[in-house]
Amino acid sequence: MKKSTINIAYDEEKLSALRLFLTQKNLDLDKELDAYLDRLFSRHVPQNVRDYLDLKGCDAPEKPIKHATKAMPAEKGAVAPCARV
Repeated sequence: MKKSTINIAYDEEKLSALRLFLTQKNLDLDKELDAYLDRLFSRHVPQNVRDYLDLKGCDAPEKPIKHATKAMPAEKGAVAPCARV
């Protein structure tokens, strides 16, 4: 799924302290914020919308590729042309 960037204004000293203590616990601020946003999403977005987004976000398998059936003279090392169905 495509990612968006969020800019948040926050007190510089508090942010510095937060990063310091997260680092001491081997935690990453970006990962912690991402996990918190996921919890907010789960709490406030209705289940049917989450299900829809899950389905929409899944990469549907591409249609199978059929190889051309016409015999074409091939050069050494050439790859036969393919067509999408």
